[in-house]
Amino acid sequence: MSNKTKSEAGLIGSGGICIDGDIDMRMTQYHSSVLFFAFRIIIALMATFSAALLGNNFTDAGISPLLLAYDSTVAVLAVGLLASKHKIIKICADIVSIMYIIPLIGKISVIKYGALAAAHGYLTKGELPGQATSAYKEFFKTQTAVDQGLYYFFSALILLVAIGTVIACVVRIDFPMLFIVTFPIVEVGLYLGFDVPTPAVMMMLISWITVLAMNIINHTTNKAGRNNTFAVHEKSKTFFFTSSESKAGFYTVYIKFVALVTATVFLTIVIFSKISGFYRPDSFADLRYNLHHAAERFDITHADDFLIDINGGSNLFGVTTVGGTNGGILGTTNGISFNGSKAMIINTEPFNYTMYLRGYVAGEYAENQWQPLETDSTIQKISDDISDNGRWIQDYDSLLLSDSDEATGSSDAAMNIIIKGACSKFVYAPYGCDYSYSNSALGDKSSMTPYNDSYVRISQSNKNYTVYYKTFNTPSWILRTDNLVCADLDHFTSSFQNTTELYKQYIKRSYTTPANLDSLNAVYKEICEKYLRSNPEYCSYNEIYSAIKNYFSDNKFTYDTNPGKTPEGEDFLDYFLTNQKKGYCTYYATAGVQLLRKFGYPARYIEGYMILPSQLQTATKDGDRYELVVKDKCAHAWTEVFIEGAGWMPAEFTPGYDGDNPNLTKEEKGVNKKDESSASSSSSKPDSSKADINNSSKKPLNNSKAPTNSKTSPHNDSKNSNGKPGGAVGKNSSGKNSDTSVSDSNSSKPEGGGIVRSPVAKTIGMTLMAMAAGLAAIIINRKRCLDKMHDSCTQKDLAKRVTAIYTYSLKYLSVLNIEVKKNLSDMQICDELINKCHEQRIHQLDEKLTELTIMAVEANMSADSITEEEAARAEEIMRCISEDIVANKMDIISKISAKYIYGLY
Repeated sequence: MSNKTKSEAGLIGSGGICIDGDIDMRMTQYHSSVLFFAFRIIIALMATFSAALLGNNFTDAGISPLLLAYDSTVAVLAVGLLASKHKIIKICADIVSIMYIIPLIGKISVIKYGALAAAHGYLTKGELPGQATSAYKEFFKTQTAVDQGLYYFFSALILLVAIGTVIACVVRIDFPMLFIVTFPIVEVGLYLGFDVPTPAVMMMLISWITVLAMNIINHTTNKAGRNNTFAVHEKSKTFFFTSSESKAGFYTVYIKFVALVTATVFLTIVIFSKISGFYRPDSFADLRYNLHHAAERFDITHADDFLIDINGGSNLFGVTTVGGTNGGILGTTNGISFNGSKAMIINTEPFNYTMYLRGYVAGEYAENQWQPLETDSTIQKISDDISDNGRWIQDYDSLLLSDSDEATGSSDAAMNIIIKGACSKFVYAPYGCDYSYSNSALGDKSSMTPYNDSYVRISQSNKNYTVYYKTFNTPSWILRTDNLVCADLDHFTSSFQNTTELYKQYIKRSYTTPANLDSLNAVYKEICEKYLRSNPEYCSYNEIYSAIKNYFSDNKFTYDTNPGKTPEGEDFLDYFLTNQKKGYCTYYATAGVQLLRKFGYPARYIEGYMILPSQLQTATKDGDRYELVVKDKCAHAWTEVFIEGAGWMPAEFTPGYDGDNPNLTKEEKGVNKKDESSASSSSSKPDSSKADINNSSKKPLNNSKAPTNSKTSPHNDSKNSNGKPGGAVGKNSSGKNSDTSVSDSNSSKPEGGGIVRSPVAKTIGMTLMAMAAGLAAIIINRKRCLDKMHDSCTQKDLAKRVTAIYTYSLKYLSVLNIEVKKNLSDMQICDELINKCHEQRIHQLDEKLTELTIMAVEANMSADSITEEEAARAEEIMRCISEDIVANKMDIISKISAKYIYGLY
């Protein structure tokens, strides 16, 4: 079987005649390859400059567009002219490139700081203030230093972009390369929905469309492998150019056309938007947030979590971490960080206590990880029994408080939650939440599902829901626990009594077994001896709770968001208690669970969000409700303890979290200067109420409940009827984050004394020096070329003299783009040159050019000697070409090029 390869053919007409030769293409205006080269330089410059303008706009850098244009021009010309066919231009481009790069190499540290400042400006403008952008704060104290860093950073960025655009537009025609280099800068603005400068976008679109079109055409062209002007690919029947000269002529016309069409389309869209009032829908903002947190939180080691939600299916937005912490995975990272992004928006009534929103619930500690307990027959029976009565076991706290508002000081409340960056896999709800009623209230959108007795899942497509719960006037959780125990509530109606009793037995059996660690036993022993008089069995929960907190404080355990990883092979808790003694909330929540279990209290591990009552001062008030933006800084992990008669209650062991959040700024906490001292003093003392938790008397209560009439509905108005309540992200009036604040009073003074040179002046100075060096090189090269031409055209060997005269005559004609690059004989080249002369209406060289070519052939091929008269005639013809023809036909640019680039005058 033969395997014939398809080959390119000529133009085949309907009669079967094949035209396989060259086809002449005439244009109304002559276009040179030099002009094509210049147009590609311009396209690269447009792409580079527009990228710089967009980056400047997106980061609020405030650099003058003129400076960006200057740097872009210098960078593109310095890199682009390296592709020139003229050696002297390459030399000058090398000089300028070196002089441009030298200041950047010497300012690497400043460029790094500028990158941080640019990132800080971007995050601040997008209401996502960064936390790591003050890394160089101790080195740069003034606004001048910040401006210098930004300028050098953008100079370096422009150079990198220029290299990419030149490769994509000048060295080769490569749209993917151009897109890869420039699109990330465009995307960082589109990602957060920034308004973009119209000229910059228009220039970028022009460059993209032009290079894309050229790339598509040139892709097929390069496959042809032919030298004639046109060819037809036999397989795809594609008609394309093969002649580089024809492409150059076509593209220069095409570029002008594309630029005009692109500008027209873009301006039409802008005008339409202004007239019609079209704006980007709010769903775009939600999509940007989802994409942001999908990228930020994705961890390939937990990719299997994507499919575990039976209700919502695959979730790409935040399932691998919960509340900005670790999803129960401990010690695998050096630390945690926050960028101030929105986690959720809540619409709530006022509260005067620390609001814990429980999300992830876990009770089994193994292999440095907290996971929910596995389903067994007991919890399955409990879940089935209570479900038969229309409730979930997660409603235990709510059932305990039913119809007891007068005795407990509680009341019904509702909170609307809109998930933004938080994990959308779990329901976030306050303590005392009636989960089953909250689910039924969703109606057709009902999508909550309890998982054993731990967390409650929700369809990940449902990010707007309302939870109903019991709120209290008691500001302290310890006092709240005492009050509930004293209220003697631990009796249920007959429909729930058996189930709840079985659940209490399950809790004691499942959540009281501590880890078997020597270090944990040692800590337990020390707490008993030093703080509990070696009699923990006679101590109340409050005493034990306070003793554990005092142990951490007295042994100098500290809060640290970057404590480092747990060494391989070490147990997380053991390493924390013995060597590390520092960490963030997950560390203390883990230790708290295990220590409470050692003292016999059922406890489990929780992740979610913690909101201070003072944060309501930063919320938007509407009537008697508050709309609050909860940031990722509110993510938290804590211990949850079961107290008979009170239910599951939060237990806070993390240093600095007693009525406070060390990750929030004063503005984010809503604490003003007057309240600062009192707030700090009150929050620094642990809550240590001494009420006894033991119950001695019980009284039966009627806890039957109609879930349809006992809950208040959330405040509903036009603002949240569409599911998108507003809420301002904390931002100061200047639009800049205070992390990299600078002193304006010192902005004009150098940090170390002396004179501070402007980076702009330095860059321009270096460029001027490079230009001076380049001009000197051009002048030296011109003198060298003229001397070489004189020596070659006056040498004693007449044959070599005539050959040199012929060669330089062709160089003179090439100034007018009259040249032939084909591999032809000298006489064929002569005929081609005469035809090109005719195209430019030059007819007086027909005989002289033929005569000079014949003499050159004889000088090289004939055995006869060249006479003085023939040499003089050749010199006369060259003088006619250079002075009478070329000199009179050149415009000002061609004259400069002939004089300083070609070195012919």
